[in-house]
Amino acid sequence: MADFALLALVGACSGLIAGLVGLAGGIVIVPALVAVYGPQALHAAIITSWFAVLFNSFGAAARQWKQRSPEERVALLHAARWYLAGAVLVTPVAAAFASGRSGMVTAAAVAVLQLCLAAVMLFPIGDEHRARPTNRARDASFGGIIGGVSTLIGVGGGTYTIAYFVYGAGSRFRDAIATANITGFVVGAFSVVGLGLALAVSGIEAVRIATGPFDLLGLAILLLAGIIAAPLGVIASGHLPVKRLRQLLVAALVASAMRLLIS
Repeated sequence: MADFALLALVGACSGLIAGLVGLAGGIVIVPALVAVYGPQALHAAIITSWFAVLFNSFGAAARQWKQRSPEERVALLHAARWYLAGAVLVTPVAAAFASGRSGMVTAAAVAVLQLCLAAVMLFPIGDEHRARPTNRARDASFGGIIGGVSTLIGVGGGTYTIAYFVYGAGSRFRDAIATANITGFVVGAFSVVGLGLALAVSGIEAVRIATGPFDLLGLAILLLAGIIAAPLGVIASGHLPVKRLRQLLVAALVASAMRLLIS
């Protein structure tokens, strides 16, 4: 019962982070599960995070969609269409490749990537709209790279997406958060597709590797808590200044990275 309560707390925190600052919750899920089950559970924690990324991002993106006008919805999807296309192409391939390779990614590698993004988020920027012309090849390339890397380390690519759209495409920070929620849903969904393809080919042994030491009921509780908390994070984000949102994002990245390095 204590484990179930802990997993519910982890899931709720991941969902809240997903809605609040555009992350999909992977930076909470992976270090938390590694802390509870040990470093040997990293691979299974990453795969578990794909499902959390999918459901957390769906809840957050649905809330974003509801809050915005039809014109804003069209503008968000139009600006992100080639970026998302790149993620759709690469993500399932990366997931299928990584599913049966438990030693492919280390906790230190995940931590370093998170610290690099925390450093990027420290650069000063306002919330004015400075949109730049769309570059299809650039957007698709970055979407593919970010989708693939995010899949390998068990996150939804929210931090990378925010950095790309704020610093590269000139989007407003709040719009970049909404785009990150959509990207997380795409990355989570196609990571699960890639996992399904790998399991279909590899069979029972791959299933054993993928689930690792986790109790399926506990993981269901974790996912449900995230689904419930994600829309609450979106609501809260609308009442916080951009500067505070950026600070929360950096703090979440640093805390996650430190926990992984300690493990």
